[in-house]
Amino acid sequence: MSTLQPIPENAAPLDALRIVSAEYDAAVEDLLEKCTWNSNDDIQSYLRPACERVQLSQKVWQTSLNLAKNGASAEMIQSTAQNIITKESMAFSSFSLDDMEEVFGIRIDSTALLPELSPVTPSAKLQDALNLAQELRGRSEKFKSEAIVFPIVVELRERNSKIFTFYSGETLLADAEQGLKGECDFIIAKNAAGYLIRTPIVQLVEVKRGDAESWLGQCAAQMLGAKIYNEKKGTPLETIYGCVTTGDDWLFLRLTGNALFIDTRKYYLGQIGELLAAFQHILDYYKAIL
Repeated sequence: MSTLQPIPENAAPLDALRIVSAEYDAAVEDLLEKCTWNSNDDIQSYLRPACERVQLSQKVWQTSLNLAKNGASAEMIQSTAQNIITKESMAFSSFSLDDMEEVFGIRIDSTALLPELSPVTPSAKLQDALNLAQELRGRSEKFKSEAIVFPIVVELRERNSKIFTFYSGETLLADAEQGLKGECDFIIAKNAAGYLIRTPIVQLVEVKRGDAESWLGQCAAQMLGAKIYNEKKGTPLETIYGCVTTGDDWLFLRLTGNALFIDTRKYYLGQIGELLAAFQHILDYYKAIL
């Protein structure tokens, strides 16, 4: 839901309400249709957007109805409804790298982010998990989360004496007005008591389709969101790291100040020791400053 149908010139308020109502009906119909699908993919990956569309259309309808009751014109109803849609629809997933430059003034460059590192030997537990993932060869988002990414993040936590923790599928609300909000695949953060996210340091984005490069904008937006979130919580960090992964390919990013650096090197699941070394180098940086 990104826009409404235009209203005719000199339309009455009732015409604007009909357009808003039609969008609500379409959103409900879309959700009901998806509920009938028989798919092996992660059910949340296709139901969640449909549910969010219904929730947003409900909000737009209620606001539009209240405006009509108070005598608002069709143009005002349409304009207000569209403003709500634009504002509410903006989220981390809405941003491209061009948006990061144009909207937030982030300078983007490519560089070798990490030095040459000695590979880290994975634990037997992690190796067994990855061997199983390779054997099963699942490709859905849920499979990648549970069979590939989750064991690696757990390994990192254990290797670092649980100084860091991680969150999966949590919403990070940094700056709603600018669209820096939304659900994050994985957040690595400083470990702290309680359920609230404390000091996020690495944003990890899973590729849902296409290649890793097409998801760099979303990861960059989450990194900027983490930076703003930390500042609001009184724990500012000059540098935030990010990573985009297909499960097999892993590409790192670093946000320092208003400069975003994208690594010129990719890491691969098949070279797990090098991938672990890259993550450990990043975590060692935070262990020295936190």
